[in-house]
Amino acid sequence: MKKLFIFLSIAIFIFASCDNDPSKLLPNVSGKAGEVVLVIEPNQWSSEPGEQFRKKLSQQHPALPQKEPVFDLIHIPYNAFTNIFKIHRNIIIAKIDKDVHEPKMVVQQNVWAKPQIIITVLAPNDSSLTAVLKEKGDFMVERILRKEIERYAKNYKKYEEIEIANALERKFGIRLTMPKGYTLDVDTTDFVWIESRGRSDAVQGLLVYSYDKPEVELTTDFIFAKRNQFTKRFVPGAAKNSYMAVESQMIPFRREMKINDINVIELRSLWKIKNDFMGGPFVSFAFIDEEHNKVINIDGFVYAPQFDKRDYLRQLEAILSSVQYPKKNEPTNK
Repeated sequence: MKKLFIFLSIAIFIFASCDNDPSKLLPNVSGKAGEVVLVIEPNQWSSEPGEQFRKKLSQQHPALPQKEPVFDLIHIPYNAFTNIFKIHRNIIIAKIDKDVHEPKMVVQQNVWAKPQIIITVLAPNDSSLTAVLKEKGDFMVERILRKEIERYAKNYKKYEEIEIANALERKFGIRLTMPKGYTLDVDTTDFVWIESRGRSDAVQGLLVYSYDKPEVELTTDFIFAKRNQFTKRFVPGAAKNSYMAVESQMIPFRREMKINDINVIELRSLWKIKNDFMGGPFVSFAFIDEEHNKVINIDGFVYAPQFDKRDYLRQLEAILSSVQYPKKNEPTNK
């Protein structure tokens, strides 16, 4: 009887724990980074709704040297949406339901797997489905992108290079989550170069630098001119008088946003080695440290001539997006 009581107590504890966090029972997501499964009937896929989904989800990724889509789209009909697809990382379900009076978009997390995002788009007919995609398609893309970044960031937090993170905090007064595999290659007064090398010498690099806050506006040209000043000094090429510079023939992508309560200017463009033949994409976050009257720039760049660049760059975005000021009175991890 005593053993039975102990067994029942353990069982009750386990079930109570599961009730508190049902996601613990879910399998891990399947699929490659950047993939999206779209569940849609063939007649919608071949008409305006399908065209709108393709326009949003397969649009060209900004500021890459070759054409790559924002997502790799996998479309399947409802009768093929079996358990093997239900555990995919990113799922969009398009539903035509005559009982739905207003078209809408519903976002859910961790329904069949973890960490999963499922977006259901409901509409009474094809025309209203197309309309809601035109209205909220950018929101749909942004939510999936955010989830992709979150997955990278969560994994990086598990395997963090604390020494590099601490060095950045001491020098620039910011925290970044640096994953294992990165090394601190250059460390000067106001500039740091951090790098990771992968297969076939593919390179993911981070440049962090700061300068006095100017009295002029932080225009794209100004930020790029400052970048060129630093890279000319600290990022040389293999050939004589060669160095990293912004590709002037590329129209940059710019947006302003808030990350962890920091107002950030995001810039995307291409870099090249002046007087040489290397190049690739980069993404840059610039923001003002008002307390110290400084501009801090965090720049992630990719060199991978044999491979697609999108996912390499997205991994760097996850690092950049972890930027935050340390909490007051919080000791640095040693």
